[in-house]
Amino acid sequence: MSTVIAPSVPRAELSRDAFVDRALAIADTEGIAAVTVRRIAQEFGVTPMALYWHIRSKEELLDAMGDRFFAGLEPLPVGDDWVEQLRAAVAALVASLRRHPGAAHLAAPRVMYCDAGRDLAEQTLATLRAAGFSVAQAADVARHAMQTAVMLVTNEAGAEPHVAAEMRQALLDTKRSALKALSADRYPHLIEAADAMTDCEDVDGYYDFGVDMFVAGARATLGPTA
Repeated sequence: MSTVIAPSVPRAELSRDAFVDRALAIADTEGIAAVTVRRIAQEFGVTPMALYWHIRSKEELLDAMGDRFFAGLEPLPVGDDWVEQLRAAVAALVASLRRHPGAAHLAAPRVMYCDAGRDLAEQTLATLRAAGFSVAQAADVARHAMQTAVMLVTNEAGAEPHVAAEMRQALLDTKRSALKALSADRYPHLIEAADAMTDCEDVDGYYDFGVDMFVAGARATLGPTA
C-alpha cells in the first residue's frame, strides 16, 4: 500500500472535501474495503485524530462519499416532456456515478439524507406525478431509477469496480476462460457471448441503452397515452 501525499501537508489542505476526494480515489483503485479513517490519515501524513475534526468515523466518511454523487447535479430540464425529463435525471445520475464507480453503491442509501439527493427525488416525483403516475407508481419509478443507475455503473462489463485495479484483468480473464470452457452442447450462447459479457466495447452505448430501456419501461407502465 503506497501513500500519495508526503507527510507534510499544510493544515489548510486538511478538509472534509479533501478527505472525501481521497477516499473516492482509493475506492476506485483499490476497492471500498481499502477505505478507512486510518488509511486516509496516512495518505495525508497525519494521525487519525486529526481527521476527527472533520469526519468522526468510517461510517460518516462512507456517508459523505455517497452524498458527493448528488452534489452539483443540474435541475431537471423545464418542459412538458416527462420522458425526456426522466431520461435526463437518470443520465445525470449515471454520469455522476461513473466518476467514481468504486463507491457508486454508496449513493442509493444517501438519496434521502442529503439536500441534493432530496432535491433530485422531489423533482423526479413532481415530473412523474404531472405525467399521470399515481403516488405509488411515481415512488416506484423514482426508486427504480436510482437502482438502475447504480446497477448500470457497478455491473459494467469489464469494469469490476469492487476489485483493486491491478487484479481486474486477471479476474476478467478467469471469468472469460470459465465461460469458454463450458459445454458447447449445453451452453452454446454463453460461449458465443463470453467476450461481450466480460468486456464492453462501446461503454457510452452500454449506458445509453440501459437508460433508454429503463425509460421505455416506465413509459409502457403509464400506458399508450404516455
